[in-house]
Amino acid sequence: MPFEFRDEMIHRYRSDGYVIFRQILPPSLIRDLRKAAARVPEIARGKSGPQAQRLQPIASHLTAEEMKPFLDYATFPPLVEAIQRILTPRHTLSNGKADRMALLLEPVEKPWWTGWHRDIREDGDRATAMPDLEEFRRITVDPLWFNQINCPLYEDNCTWYVPGSYLRRFDLPGEKAAAEHPMPGETATDEERERAGVEYCQRMPSSIRASMDAGDFMIYHPNGWHLGNYLPGRKRVTLHDWAPTPELVDWYDRWSKARAAAANK
Repeated sequence: MPFEFRDEMIHRYRSDGYVIFRQILPPSLIRDLRKAAARVPEIARGKSGPQAQRLQPIASHLTAEEMKPFLDYATFPPLVEAIQRILTPRHTLSNGKADRMALLLEPVEKPWWTGWHRDIREDGDRATAMPDLEEFRRITVDPLWFNQINCPLYEDNCTWYVPGSYLRRFDLPGEKAAAEHPMPGETATDEERERAGVEYCQRMPSSIRASMDAGDFMIYHPNGWHLGNYLPGRKRVTLHDWAPTPELVDWYDRWSKARAAAANK
């Protein structure tokens, strides 16, 4: 069924911190994106080894001709309109430049997982580099500030999320224990790692699996609990992106400079 925007999606995003636009990309654009991404796994694994999980930014590795479908995606009118209805007309997919656009990939050798995490948190190891902690406390629970995007070019069941968790500055009982639960070591078999990965995902209270098909589009708040759980042999080529405002770009620039200054002390 073709994508149709519903006002309920706005409520879902603001309450849960995520929403999925089902089948929003047309088959023709999916085909063009798949062709343009064909070299990405080889490039990523040549650069970072067989367990490489992403290539970012792809614009630094692909030709202008290969990047054209990705720019078509970033300006695809139904997608741009849906994002701006969820957020605001000032939010621009890929920042209009595709300068941070990534592709997420499956590992080659062993099952792999990121671990449950919240990208930026005031009690984390990055807190000392906050440009303004009070400002961060305000914007981190604002659904119109931070956002992250996964858009699969093939079926993708890797992403897990905890709805509503971005609205909490601190963790609920059980969340930290679930995130820190030990995982199998290098001597575990692939089957043991695969089972442990699923159990680890399910251990987090209220977690959901964001099952998506090619051409679906998930926008979510990255300061809520989330992770990726990946299996070799299960093809993954998923666009990883954002839709910032100029103010969000400025915040990240200030944060980056504050982190650099803290590291040089």
